[in-house]
Amino acid sequence: MTTIPSQNFTVSYNPKGLCRIVGFACLAGFLVDLVVLLFPLSLGNVEWRIGVLQQLGDRSVVLLLGLALTMYGILDTRGWRRRLALFCLSLGVIFCLSSVLVIRDSLAYQQQVMQAIAKQSSDIQSQIQKAQTDPKAAPNVTAEQLEQASRVLSGRTEAAKQTTKTGVLKSSISSVGNLLVVGLALIGLGRYGARPPKF
Repeated sequence: MTTIPSQNFTVSYNPKGLCRIVGFACLAGFLVDLVVLLFPLSLGNVEWRIGVLQQLGDRSVVLLLGLALTMYGILDTRGWRRRLALFCLSLGVIFCLSSVLVIRDSLAYQQQVMQAIAKQSSDIQSQIQKAQTDPKAAPNVTAEQLEQASRVLSGRTEAAKQTTKTGVLKSSISSVGNLLVVGLALIGLGRYGARPPKF
């Protein structure tokens, strides 16, 4: 009786190939998100720009991960590595500069909201004053009630302004932080890919 010796079959996997697959998947997912996020295009609208840049900052970690994995996967291919490094450098600069746009748009948006709150408050205040001067305009409302309504309106106006300032400040700090961190990381990734490999 003869026995067949057992052979060990080893399959070697290339980790760079796996990194390329995951990297391309991350990049494709980010591009799909970006297309959905940009539709419908409304560049002139401050609220739209703030929303897009905030979402872009929130999702940019997927882009960074995808580019880093892709960079690792193509380190041996000099031409592609240098192209990707230049792309990362350019994208990093764009991310850093877009944080300035977030600050500018946030200040403009805050000013718009403050003006809208002030106008609404002024309109209601003028109606209260009209009712105070002309008792026939609101016959069932006493002067004390009108005075109390005026005080409540002033308090709510200040609270709305403070809430707006706080909300816009938190949102802009979060967006600027995300865009700057990812932008600087992309610049670092680009510089890493641009330098010659060590043997």
